[in-house]
Amino acid sequence: MFPRLLGVGAAVAIGACGGASHGAHGGDDGFDCRDRAASYVVVGSLAGAEVGVAMDCAERGPRLRRWVVVSGDERDERARSMTPREFEDIWSRIEGAGWRFLEDCDSNAAPTDPIYTFDVKDWNGTVSFACAGRGPLPFPYAGLIDELDQAAASMRDRPEAPGGGGDD
Repeated sequence: MFPRLLGVGAAVAIGACGGASHGAHGGDDGFDCRDRAASYVVVGSLAGAEVGVAMDCAERGPRLRRWVVVSGDERDERARSMTPREFEDIWSRIEGAGWRFLEDCDSNAAPTDPIYTFDVKDWNGTVSFACAGRGPLPFPYAGLIDELDQAAASMRDRPEAPGGGGDD
């Protein structure tokens, strides 16, 4: 009886390791980009003259880019590949925010407050909208920023290679 349980335990352990390995690489079998992309750019923030994060999949598969324009035209850009699973997970939350119905937000922003510009698209169309303000933006605009920023926070601290390699 004991050898039989040992054999079953070994089979389960081997199967679990194989499944985890496949999941760690995203399991991109059947990934359908459907021309999806989401980005935001903020102008006039404390972080830089321009700061942006973009998620897309049309050119090179699922990827994430972030950039900061510190002064003049000095741009620090970083990029990394995303697993299809990670892309789909973030996209489902962006989709849940109702991006198709968003318009420029109503805010009592001062003329000197940062301006956030959003572009979200899929195979059905593109929506662009903006929201100005210092401090947290209203719901759901802040949520879109949070989703992209959380994904960008996992990037290694090195610039994208000239050929666009980044952290791929």
